[in-house]
Amino acid sequence: MTERTRIVVTGLGAVTPFGVGMPLFWDGIVSGRSAIRETEDEYLRQWAPVIAQVVDFDPYLYLDKKQVQNTDRFTQMGIVAAMEALRDAGWPDVESLHASYASDQIGISIGCAFGGVQTLEDGSARLSTGRSSRVGPRLVPKSIPNAAGASIATQFDIHGPVLTYSTACASSANSIGEASYWLRLGEAEMVLAGGTECLFSPAILAGLRAAGALATEGPEDYGKWSRPFDKGRTGMIMGEGAAMLVLETLDHARARGARIYAELIGYGTSNDAYHETSPDPKGRGAHLAMQRALKSAGLQAEDIDYINAHATATPAGDLAETAALRETFGAHLDKIPVSSIKGAVGHMLGTAGAIESIACAQALYTNTLPPTLNCDDKEAGAPQDVVPNHSRSQHITRALSNSFGFGGQNGVLIWQNADFID
Repeated sequence: MTERTRIVVTGLGAVTPFGVGMPLFWDGIVSGRSAIRETEDEYLRQWAPVIAQVVDFDPYLYLDKKQVQNTDRFTQMGIVAAMEALRDAGWPDVESLHASYASDQIGISIGCAFGGVQTLEDGSARLSTGRSSRVGPRLVPKSIPNAAGASIATQFDIHGPVLTYSTACASSANSIGEASYWLRLGEAEMVLAGGTECLFSPAILAGLRAAGALATEGPEDYGKWSRPFDKGRTGMIMGEGAAMLVLETLDHARARGARIYAELIGYGTSNDAYHETSPDPKGRGAHLAMQRALKSAGLQAEDIDYINAHATATPAGDLAETAALRETFGAHLDKIPVSSIKGAVGHMLGTAGAIESIACAQALYTNTLPPTLNCDDKEAGAPQDVVPNHSRSQHITRALSNSFGFGGQNGVLIWQNADFID
């Protein structure tokens, strides 16, 4: 049996409700702050009173005028997150990137649940209201889900595999996991993997509210509306943003003297085959995905010492995940810190798996666990240690990250401390 190719993370980039850049995101969550606030748009507020929006994102600071005009917000955030990740990995421009890798040996693996919904709705409104019988020629290429990946490829002259995975809230977890196969099969030597999402639109928010997924009431402090694992949780808070990770083979990262945040050692995916929106209450599909991730990493459940939970603060979702965690980890679960960052940044849907992977990589790199905000009255049966409200200094070796989405989609990733690299 040949030795398996080892894959490491050497660059992190993020556009989140805390602002542009991974440092702002990490400082925000470990300081115990929430970026959730009242919805500024009065029209959208009727369906989602509070959201986690990137309020200070100005695409003109990063992209030229033509690029901004020809792209949807989700693509713009994806490009900027890719820029940040590549710069963090040591490539400030296209020339330096291609000095390390040939353009056909770089891949892009993007997770996105919907694509450019805002562009599509603007075009639909023009037609349905009779304002015009025409839409712009860029409507389709701006709104299709693969627009972000295609634009990043153009921005950085990347000719390797460029694929978009659309598996609801598991999209970017799947995009990262599937990218690992490319690297192990030699289809690429470096992959930009992650997700991008912006779904602040009437149709999406109204649909999620009708499905009972959104929190529609809460405390006077809007930052306390998202309450993972808390008895008082009433639903998720919609977030937006993009997160990208640079994945390289260990050999290539070593050869160029790259900083290594963490190693990707496990990936598992499955489907509940239960319901179009509700998770299997027994957590069977989620348990299967975790089992598969552990098997691919060659680990036992007892080898995991931190879990970044999906935990969106929906009543059904948190209970199902708890059931899956208890089935997977048994009594060991009560010895593992488990946290959800959605109390701080909301649920970023197609970006969730990627931004939570960045949280895991940073937790391993800095020996700091991000907290679960607003879990003041923990639900009976929930994990014993949810790192409530305050971050914690703690050395960890392996982190498991869960992402579960509509349609029963499950994606699980396992990250390992770089100390295990000889």
